[in-house]
Amino acid sequence: MLNSEIVHTLTRDDVTLAGALFLPKTKTSTNISALLFFHGDGGNFYNPLYIRMGEMLSEHGITFLSANRRGHDTISSTGNPEVKGGYAFESVSHSPLDIGAWINFLKARGHQDIAIGGHSGGAVRATYTQSTTHFENVKALIPVSPGEYYHAGIAKLHGKKFEESFSLAEFHIANGNPDHLMQPGIPWGSTWTATSFIDCFNRDDRYQVSQHALEIQIPTRFIFGELETTIGGPEELPVCGLARQTIEKHIGENHPQLSLSVIESANHGYAGKELSLYETVHSFIKSI
Repeated sequence: MLNSEIVHTLTRDDVTLAGALFLPKTKTSTNISALLFFHGDGGNFYNPLYIRMGEMLSEHGITFLSANRRGHDTISSTGNPEVKGGYAFESVSHSPLDIGAWINFLKARGHQDIAIGGHSGGAVRATYTQSTTHFENVKALIPVSPGEYYHAGIAKLHGKKFEESFSLAEFHIANGNPDHLMQPGIPWGSTWTATSFIDCFNRDDRYQVSQHALEIQIPTRFIFGELETTIGGPEELPVCGLARQTIEKHIGENHPQLSLSVIESANHGYAGKELSLYETVHSFIKSI
């Protein structure tokens, strides 16, 4: 990785996070000097999709930080024996701690005008964090392929299987096994503890992306793949389709900060459409 370095930061609750920082050879005149970007659920900062994004954006004069959340990989070390790490244990509510630590890292490197974004679950966390925290140094938001954490909507999409999985998680918690590991296969293939599954898809819809988007006060560009949001298609990811449909309804309804792009023929991982994704991200940053 040219013009890059592995970096670390420490959160307020003593969780150590790693990332890859891509430095431009020359700076451009964009109003955004750095993009802080978070991986998807169960992923990590060194996924090739994010590494190549960093290489491309740094070539265009923008510092790029591909950053771990405490929920990187499925189960991982946080460096703090009191805090369990990995996506299986992560709560979206932890996101302001992680994102805040990385923002402070970038500020220490001289960046005052920062965009934050993420892919999949990272997009959910970036949206939730800016909605609830409103970091003043964050000037733009770029959520890529977030899912809609909406209990009734997911129940409608996945029916009895989701309802049974949710009830099973409640059963484990009630019987003193909150860290029981589950792989229900829906709303997507992942591993959760009973506690984290209930937290993600709680009946109070605490992390519903489309609702948190309405609280964002800065320019926000949602990006989705065409194939992941095509109903009934072989690459469909229903929660992403639900998020796209709901957010599209809000655009133009007294929410001028919101916009949305769809990458033609792209699936959730943007396989073969990486350049189109990077160009869409870069174009939005230049427009700020």
